[in-house]
Amino acid sequence: MIDEILTATRSILAHKMRSILTMLGIIIGISAIICIFSIIEGNTENLKKEMIGGSNNTIGIEYNKKSMFNQELFNEAKDRKAPYIPEVTDEQLNSIRSLKNVQDVGISYSKDTKIFYKSTNVQANVSAVTTNLPELKQLEIIRGENFDSTDFKDNQQVIYLDKSLYEELFGNTNDGIGKYVEVNSIPFQIKGVFETKDAQLSYMFGSKEAYVPEKQAYNLLGTVNLTPKITIQSTDTEKLQVAAQEVSTLLNKNLPESDYSYGIMNMDELKKSIEQFNQSNFILLAGIASISLLVGGIGVMNIMLVSVTERTREIGIKKALGARRKVILRQFLIEAIVLTVLGGILGVLIGLVGGFIITQTLHYPYIVSLLAILGSLAFCLVVGIIFGLLPAVKASKLNPIEALRYE
Repeated sequence: MIDEILTATRSILAHKMRSILTMLGIIIGISAIICIFSIIEGNTENLKKEMIGGSNNTIGIEYNKKSMFNQELFNEAKDRKAPYIPEVTDEQLNSIRSLKNVQDVGISYSKDTKIFYKSTNVQANVSAVTTNLPELKQLEIIRGENFDSTDFKDNQQVIYLDKSLYEELFGNTNDGIGKYVEVNSIPFQIKGVFETKDAQLSYMFGSKEAYVPEKQAYNLLGTVNLTPKITIQSTDTEKLQVAAQEVSTLLNKNLPESDYSYGIMNMDELKKSIEQFNQSNFILLAGIASISLLVGGIGVMNIMLVSVTERTREIGIKKALGARRKVILRQFLIEAIVLTVLGGILGVLIGLVGGFIITQTLHYPYIVSLLAILGSLAFCLVVGIIFGLLPAVKASKLNPIEALRYE
C-alpha cells in the first residue's frame, strides 16, 4: 500500500501544474468550509458573550415577574405587584461591591419616550444613571464634555445622546452641543454625544439611547415609585451569572411579598436560538461551498481518464507481465484518492490561515474544530473514491493486446 501511495505521489508530482489545477476546486471548497466554520462559530461565541456579559463582564439585574427568571413558574404566572419598590440604598450598593465576584455596580432608571427639539422628535430609551454606569457600559464620548463633567456629577438637567440619536436631531455637526431638548416637557441641555463599544448589539437591536443624571429619574419617569435596573461588573466572565444571582438574592431580602423580584433573564433559550440560527447559516454556506468540491471531483475524474489514456501502453505491459485487474484498479484509485486528499490538506491549511485572519479582523474569537477538519478530509477521501472509481475501472478493463498496440 505504501509503495502504491508513493508511486501515485510521484505521478502527481511529475505533472505539477496539471495536478494543482485539478485540485483547485477541492482546495477552494475545503478552505471555504473551514473559513466559514471559524467565522460563524466565532460570531456565535461573540454574540453569546455580548448578550450575557458584553465585552467587559457586565450584566443587568432587573425587577420583573418571577416567571421571567424561572421557566418553571410560567404555568402559574401571576401579576401581583408590590405597592412600592424599596429604594436601593448606598448601604446595599456597598454590600454588593463587597461580594467576592463583583467588581463594580451601577443603577439606571429607564423610559421609552420621545425627545423633542423644535419641530423634530425622536423615540429613544432615556435612562437616569449613576456616574459610573457610562464606564460600565463602555460609552465613549465623541463630541462635547465627558461623563465626568461637573453638571453630570451634580445631577443638573443635562443629557447625553448616542451618535445616531444626535444625528437625527442635528445632523453630522457640532451645532447641538449646549442646546436644549425636551423630555417629558422638561428641558435638558445637551452636554455630549457618545457611542458604545458593543456596536454589534446596538446595530442588531437598533435602539437609540440617551442618559441623564440619576437624580433626574423623578423628572424623567414622573413617579416616586421608581423601578431600577442594576448593572454589575464581575471580576471573571465565568463568575458573572453566579455574581448576578448573589446580588439578586441580596436585593430581594428587602422586597415586600409579591410575584415580582430582582433577577436575570433566562439566557439559555436565547443562546440556543443564536446557535440554531448560526448553524442554519453554516449549513447553507457550507452547502454552497461544497459545489466547488463537486466541480473539483469532476475535474479529478476528467484528469484520471486522461491519465488512463496516456498510460495505456504502461497498463498493457503490466497486464502482459501478469498484473491482475484488481492491481490496476487499485493503482489508479489510490492515485485519485491521493490527489483529492492532498488538495484537502492544502485547503485545510489555507482555510485555517484565512479563518484566523478574518476572525481577528472582525474581532471574533478564533475557533478551530477538529471535527470540521477531519470531516473535510473524510469528504475528500469519499470524493476521491467516487470520482476515481470510473477511470480506475476503465483502466482495469483494458485488453492487454489492444493496450500494447496503442500509440
